Amino acid sequence: MERELACEIVKDLLPLYVDGLVSDVSKKSIENHLEHCTECNKIYHDMAFHLEMETQPTEVEDVKRFLKKTKKMYLLYGLGGISFIAILVCMIVDLAVNKGITWSLIVGSSCLFADALLYVLSICKKNKGCITMAVISIGIFCLLSVIQITRYYLMGTGTFWIFRYGLPILLLWLGILWLPVLARTFLKWNIWDCIVLFLLLVIIGNYATKLITGDYVWNDVLRMHDFIGNALGEVIGIILFGIIGRVKKWRK
Repeated sequence: MERELACEIVKDLLPLYVDGLVSDVSKKSIENHLEHCTECNKIYHDMAFHLEMETQPTEVEDVKRFLKKTKKMYLLYGLGGISFIAILVCMIVDLAVNKGITWSLIVGSSCLFADALLYVLSICKKNKGCITMAVISIGIFCLLSVIQITRYYLMGTGTFWIFRYGLPILLLWLGILWLPVLARTFLKWNIWDCIVLFLLLVIIGNYATKLITGDYVWNDVLRMHDFIGNALGEVIGIILFGIIGRVKKWRK
């Protein structure tokens, strides 16, 4: 004949029973005891309820993560599909009108660059700034090369400007974009100081760009009306964001 378990023993075994860690014999004895013991039965239901409440948030978070991932996947697939259709339509029109691939090559490259940038922004979690800037740097270089090749070789318009103007200006402005990102990522600068650095570099970039293109000579840099037109807004921004950055630090 099966021996009846005492309430103290059942109470000690209930945590293991709720977790499913007792043997079949102990499980049957506990269930028989719970059938007629109101006190132990109440303790068992309380344990089961708390266990369910503890595990439910995890399950809910898993579902939310899955839905978020699925939504992101469909968004990326949708954008990719729209880009493919746009590129295909442009090529068909280009072939029909120009009897070859010309301007549609620029459109296709632009769509691919935008898709790659959106993909990186959506999936990157660590070092997002540096990875995004790497994609922008490579993408702009490729797009600039496609524009030069398409216009000069395929369309027969314009001049071969990529090495004289294109690459120097591209490298200049990529450096202007990279430096604040690197300062933010590795030196842990606050966002306000990074904006100040960016605006300071923009001033230098504006003058350097005009020097590269021949719109300026060095003497023009010292003229006040040129300074007002090219740098006054950035100087005001530097002062404003610099003050905000200092106030934020003092409050901390």
